Amino acid sequence: MRKRASLSCEFELECIPGLEAFAMDELNSYDGTIPESVKTLRPGHLRFRFAGDSRPLLTLRSAIAVYDVHRFEVPRPRALLGHQHLTRLTGILRAAQRDWTRQNPRMGIGAAGANSQVITRLKEELAKLLGVELAGENKGELYLRLVRPIDRSAWEVLVRLGSRPLSKRDWRVINMPGALNATVAYAMTQIRSRDAQERVLNMCCGSGTILVEHALGKASGQLLAIDNSATTLGAAGRNLCASGTKHRVVLLQADASNTPLPSGAIDRIYADLPFGGHVGSHADNLRLYPALLREACRVSKPDAILILLTHEVKLLRNCIAQSNWRTVSETKITLSGLHPRLFVLTRKSTTIYR
Repeated sequence: MRKRASLSCEFELECIPGLEAFAMDELNSYDGTIPESVKTLRPGHLRFRFAGDSRPLLTLRSAIAVYDVHRFEVPRPRALLGHQHLTRLTGILRAAQRDWTRQNPRMGIGAAGANSQVITRLKEELAKLLGVELAGENKGELYLRLVRPIDRSAWEVLVRLGSRPLSKRDWRVINMPGALNATVAYAMTQIRSRDAQERVLNMCCGSGTILVEHALGKASGQLLAIDNSATTLGAAGRNLCASGTKHRVVLLQADASNTPLPSGAIDRIYADLPFGGHVGSHADNLRLYPALLREACRVSKPDAILILLTHEVKLLRNCIAQSNWRTVSETKITLSGLHPRLFVLTRKSTTIYR
């Protein structure tokens, strides 16, 4: 990616709706972000100004994608086909095209009415001028969005930084059905982060997304992953290996409701609970959820934190009410058309189940 001049430029960060606070916290920690400029436009979209080299923005772990914002003083997209605006837009995209080494990037445009005659013609004209192929809807290494700003006085062209979404991590070499979105996993690791030496357990660890994100952000601590499937643990091992963190994680094949772990040993527990869609079933969850809460209580320290994600919201609420856990927070997020909840729990008392 090119190095920008030192002047401040406007960007838009796309994140999981419901997790904007985590993206805002991460943005505000970056040198170059102008704190007072960070604003929520609408669910899942933050606008901010950033000065200097924009390459660090490609390391944002809370972002699905980051876009460079360009404003065009035109009343409607058709005007972008005019010589002046088309020349400017082509120059912007040529500069973006030089930001990666792929020989023949494909181009895609996201816009309301993406299949309209005007947008179709704009895509064809740009593809011809840039010498690239067109990608399918919402795809392409060279990707831009056309949006109407809040004041509706112009149109904005948002050009994505990088050749793919930031949520597609390089370390994910095995992508299993139902695997957790990495930006959600990152947010889970940022909740009430305390002692760097804490003992961490990931129950129902799946392909290892949560513990990879945890290990990448925290240089120390004891990490343990449990799953009842040898195949799944194999996938987790490969992802952990690709991330360079496998040496820090112990993988254990066991039932999350009946582990061989000692009582009262764990500081922090994560679980991306099966929704009953890609993984498991509602009937299975009726047994798993209360049993997992009991086992999590047994293996945890009195001041431990339990962080859970599920779409079986009613079931989990009922199970919590009958458990030794209490809900600190419940956050609704939007994920692949579903609306799961992120639960943060702490122990009600110091009772340890035997």
